[in-house]
Amino acid sequence: MYHGELVAFGAIVQLVLENRPEKEINEAIKFCKSVGLPVSLSGISNQELTTNDIMRVAKVACSPENFMESEPFDVTPEMVVDAMIKTDHLGRK
Repeated sequence: MYHGELVAFGAIVQLVLENRPEKEINEAIKFCKSVGLPVSLSGISNQELTTNDIMRVAKVACSPENFMESEPFDVTPEMVVDAMIKTDHLGRK
């Protein structure tokens, strides 16, 4: 995947993680779909991702080198996994 495609999916995950209004999340999904950006896990991987795969990504996202500490609340890998799975579900609708 291109970096921007991962960023697009990640931006939607962040909206979900921040518990933004459903309307805002749906607008982001609609925009991404309109320009061909991925909105589901299958859009960012050519193979089926397991929960363990998603957890590995979440742990990296929560590592000190990444941006999660800029959130105004503590973010755990489990929260990121939940947000990724919810984003995948919303993106597939």
